Amino acid sequence: MDNNDPETGETASHHLVAQAERQLFASGEALDAILAEIKAGRFGATKDLSGAISGLRKGLEAVFSERAKLEKFDGQHGHRPGELDLAAAGAEVRRRMARLRASFGAGGVSGGDE
Repeated sequence: MDNNDPETGETASHHLVAQAERQLFASGEALDAILAEIKAGRFGATKDLSGAISGLRKGLEAVFSERAKLEKFDGQHGHRPGELDLAAAGAEVRRRMARLRASFGAGGVSGGDE
């Protein structure tokens, strides 16, 4: 994650959360399969039970950890899901308009720096 580029960091953080959720889901499916084997009277899978439980625990911890990191990242950079930063957007528009006026001599561009 690149802390100097919030766009890249945010994308990477969301990807890590999704990856952790996939790990948790796969661990849950593995545990379900082992439990189904045991319920069917086939006890050979019991040797895999502790590993599946451990994998499920690690997956759950990874999801919580990555979500917490994402929330912290979003909080530090003022991002909230679905929220627009209108002040930053307005400032960017004003900067771009100023550059246009400067490069074209402001001949056909109305308005000024705000």
